[in-house]
Amino acid sequence: MAARKEVISIALAIALLVAAAEAGTCNVDAGAVMHHCKSACSSWWWGGGATPSQGCCNALRYADFGCVCRNYWGTLRSTPYAGCAMAIPSRCNIRGAPSSC
Repeated sequence: MAARKEVISIALAIALLVAAAEAGTCNVDAGAVMHHCKSACSSWWWGGGATPSQGCCNALRYADFGCVCRNYWGTLRSTPYAGCAMAIPSRCNIRGAPSSC
């Protein structure tokens, strides 16, 4: 049951980023986020938070985090991956990324 909740939460977090990209907002590369960032948030659940891959960092490098916060944080913050979503940009050393929404 816990594994199922984990998968649903990961899917929700990624779906929010995908929705942002598909709507043409927030400068998010949905395919790259789905492919490269999934493992960083998956390991976050199990107690650590792996260093995001270079592909994950590249997918978020030009994201408009203000846009993501305004449009998607309301839903994302209720998932267990909210901490991961906020940590990835700083772990990727993305300048100007918020520490919170």
